[in-house]
Amino acid sequence: MKKRKMVIAWQVAFTYLGALIGAGFASGQELLKFFAVFGLKGIMGAAISGLLFGFLGMLVIGVVVREKIASYNQLLVYLFGKKAAVFFDSLITVFLLFSLAVMLVAGSSLGNQLWGFPLWLGYFLMAAVIYLFLLADLEGVLWLNTALMPGLILLTLTIALLSLLSSETVTAVIRSEDTVQVATAVISSLNLVGENWLQALLLYVSYNFILGMVLLSSLGQMVSKGGREGVLLGGIILGLLAAVISFSLVKQGALVTNEAIPLLVLASRVHPLAGWVYSFGLWAAILTTALTLGFGLLRRAQQLLALPRALCLLLIFLPTVPFYSWSFTQMVVVIYPLMGYLGLALLLAILIKTVKF
Repeated sequence: MKKRKMVIAWQVAFTYLGALIGAGFASGQELLKFFAVFGLKGIMGAAISGLLFGFLGMLVIGVVVREKIASYNQLLVYLFGKKAAVFFDSLITVFLLFSLAVMLVAGSSLGNQLWGFPLWLGYFLMAAVIYLFLLADLEGVLWLNTALMPGLILLTLTIALLSLLSSETVTAVIRSEDTVQVATAVISSLNLVGENWLQALLLYVSYNFILGMVLLSSLGQMVSKGGREGVLLGGIILGLLAAVISFSLVKQGALVTNEAIPLLVLASRVHPLAGWVYSFGLWAAILTTALTLGFGLLRRAQQLLALPRALCLLLIFLPTVPFYSWSFTQMVVVIYPLMGYLGLALLLAILIKTVKF
């Protein structure tokens, strides 16, 4: 029994990390803008963010188990009431759909620029992988994240630590403007960072926790065994990883400040092969985020439509197809800041409903 609980805890931890570690985090751009720019205070903020993700995740799981919640819509009804939940539900659903399209385009663009895949092939390859794993529903989400996240965490941590230990200067920088424009559009062009590290920390957590909340509210009663330990473990790992990466970015200073994919630059400094390997890690980060987005939408679609899972998934992916060759830079600049401030409302509602002052 204890072994089963431990397995579930690690599955939840890696799945939670898969939702939170997307293209922005894995590229290093997100940590650069939200934390590294503030120096040592930013590094402290990065570590604190992990604790906040763990704490907030435990609050959500407590509500999910107690109220028998199975989707983010049910959680919104609990937090805001039926009428207000309709408004928040609509915003989050649109956000998830657009974000899924952005992740699919980011993956296809990365494949095109780094490995020479045609855009349409990269797009449908990522969509096909997500589709197949979502056919297995929750088990598919848990096992794909459990398979990919340990390697991604280890690879990212290794690159950051080697960068900290290195005293070499940059002699060449690998940049691909087309890849950068889409693959890091999610974060690189945003202006969400506040005037101080505390404000930046708050916006970072609220911005990212929307997807974390969608995931945790869709796990259902499975999280009653090992779920709390899992999200806390995931938060601690995220905080440590974010702090180490932020420290490495602070050390590099101006060498990475203007780079759209700082960690790819750092990996390429270690060795050209390391840069090539890390590009796969970035693709995996995009994949796990897209998987979580698709899972949240699947659970919502199953609530609204009395259709087989395979057909629900097709209806989710079809609206994203027209965008496979688009650039989302300007669209994302509008959508993601709005979601960041929407996240603040969600965090406040969660605290009011779950914490006894």
